[in-house]
Amino acid sequence: MAATDNEEDDYMSDAFLNIETVKDVRPGLLMTHKQQRLHNQMKKRKECQLINKTTGLKALEEQQRQEGLEKAIDSTNKGFSLLQKMGYTPGSGIGKNNSGRVEPIGIVLKTDRKGLGREAALREIREWKKSMIRSRRSAGPSVCEYRERRAQEAAEKLDRLDLFRCQRVCRQMDLEQDIQEPSEKFFWPEEVPEDDADESEAEELNTLSLNEQLEILIFYLRRTYNYCVYCGTVYEDASDLMDECPGPNRENH
Repeated sequence: MAATDNEEDDYMSDAFLNIETVKDVRPGLLMTHKQQRLHNQMKKRKECQLINKTTGLKALEEQQRQEGLEKAIDSTNKGFSLLQKMGYTPGSGIGKNNSGRVEPIGIVLKTDRKGLGREAALREIREWKKSMIRSRRSAGPSVCEYRERRAQEAAEKLDRLDLFRCQRVCRQMDLEQDIQEPSEKFFWPEEVPEDDADESEAEELNTLSLNEQLEILIFYLRRTYNYCVYCGTVYEDASDLMDECPGPNRENH
């Protein structure tokens, strides 16, 4: 049965599909690729116009400034006319004896936002740093520091020699008593460490200074074998060691 005029069209019918849809005309909404392209072109054109306008103004200002600097001051200038009335002659220096400056003070145009004294401060800081470095290089270490360092190096050298002597004597005396391993790692001369060496003992050894190792080893030799490395003597007993040996240190001998 045919549809009547007052009945609604079927949504699948040709009449419904041919209805022109209402275009969305919301402002700022670009629906097609062509509209987007035209919008981008217009945006770039406005940006170029703004840049050209700014660049043109700067170029015009620069040109007018340069023309003003190149143009000599004439009598129409009030300051120049006052100078002429006071006897100034163009081309000569200012002042009573014409010993002043001939050319006007130059113009330095400031185009950035940095502080007025920043450049001068940075120049002064650079010169200051150079002066500090030169002073430190020329001064060098003080006499007292140099003497203290040399005395410390000499003392460490003696301690190293004394420690090596004590280690050799200790190993010899321990072996004579059938002691096959040193009581402490530093009691005998250092050998190539094995792969399975105790890391804790190595760390403990590193915590002792050269002088501390020497002091401990001297105590061991005196208490165990009644031996003084500085006297080079094995005493009969502890009493004989106390009576005959001046003391346990190099300074005592």
